[in-house]
Amino acid sequence: MTIAERPSPNPFLAGNLAPVQEEVTITDLAVTGTIPTELHGRYLRNGPNPIGAVNEAKYHWFTGHGMVHGIRLRDGKAEWYRNRWVRNPEVSRALNEEAKPSDWPAKHPTFAANTNVIGHAGKTFAIVEAGSPPVELSYDLETVKISNLDGTLPHAFSAHPKHDPQTGEMHVMAYYWGWGNKVQYLVVGVDGRVRRTVDIDTQGGPMLHDLAITEKYALVFDLPCVFNLDAAMKGAGLPYYWDHDYNARIGFLPRTNEKATSADVKWVSIDPCYFFHPMNAYDDGDEVVLDAARHPKMFDRERRGPGEGDPTLTRWRLNPLTGASHEACLSDRPQEFPRIRESLIGHSYRFGYCAGIGKDFAQDTLTKIDHVSGAVVARKDQPRFGYGEPVFIPRSQHGAEDDGWVMALRHDTTTDTSDLALFDATALDADPVAVVHLPVRVPNGFHGNWISDSA
Repeated sequence: MTIAERPSPNPFLAGNLAPVQEEVTITDLAVTGTIPTELHGRYLRNGPNPIGAVNEAKYHWFTGHGMVHGIRLRDGKAEWYRNRWVRNPEVSRALNEEAKPSDWPAKHPTFAANTNVIGHAGKTFAIVEAGSPPVELSYDLETVKISNLDGTLPHAFSAHPKHDPQTGEMHVMAYYWGWGNKVQYLVVGVDGRVRRTVDIDTQGGPMLHDLAITEKYALVFDLPCVFNLDAAMKGAGLPYYWDHDYNARIGFLPRTNEKATSADVKWVSIDPCYFFHPMNAYDDGDEVVLDAARHPKMFDRERRGPGEGDPTLTRWRLNPLTGASHEACLSDRPQEFPRIRESLIGHSYRFGYCAGIGKDFAQDTLTKIDHVSGAVVARKDQPRFGYGEPVFIPRSQHGAEDDGWVMALRHDTTTDTSDLALFDATALDADPVAVVHLPVRVPNGFHGNWISDSA
């Protein structure tokens, strides 16, 4: 009996990870404190939420049906909270509904869009990786259709695109097991249409959750968690396993050369590890600085969710011209879901924000790191509150780097409900500026964003 098949309780369905089984709409939410009147828009968060019973021994956290949670703020009030399953054909069947429209043929892969929710070109999309396209949502989070971006998307999207703060374009690194040893880099214009596509050769079929960009490069993470055909043939929920013989490396595709191909990618080897999420990357002369939440392994022995050792914030200095690499730990506090002020994506920056990671990958302490001083500020309201991914919202476009707010969903273990907590980013360990109280629990999920009504 393999570890993936062992009949033991699944830690990734325990506690606040457990799914919810109904859609609700709640208006006029209670608020403690004062919501800044500048905030007009929606905080949206996506995560896996399986419909019906699952086999706990085999269930993989990453494969549950997608459910988007949203809270709308306007004029200092929290107008509504609503949660909606993201409809793909499987979800529609499970809910006994007619299938939503799709831009794709019936046989095109449409996995549960359960990982992230973004705004781009005036539209809202629920997204996932591994070969599936984006799902367009309405403002109120109803599924509109399964999208091909106006006929311009070749096949697959990603769970974690990056917006270039200078151009407004979206950079995407997609993967799909059916491509073999290849990933695909996409640039989506401000009009919501794909304008550039580059196929990039890899050593195997890596699970490539995210990418990083600098002014010079798009970074390709060719790391040792790769597609395993034997596991797929045996019906594994997520057939991506750790490969001990795989050469961990990072590729650098030139951004300044619009005609660059896979042959132009420069590769730099690093010590074996895995990361889902970079905090940021930027150019420093001939070197590239990359900060990311480093996992020692991924899906080696525990194959139902991340459980191969603590993720720690790590910095690499990488030279695409010489192949040199240097790695240093920035903070040994277990943490994940790193975010920054998004106007500094791809540029030198000072502050980053993370969710601490506890037992069974439970999100716990909200943290802020100062890359100049090395200081880490962490909230002291454990064990009552567990915080999800933080999002930074600037007060203005011209203020100091941390002049703004940090927003995060948190689970209250005393009431088994959730809040949307809003903090002054310069005083992350102080009382919240405002707390929006939800009379329901939002399960531990993945990614979300603040989408301003003016965006």
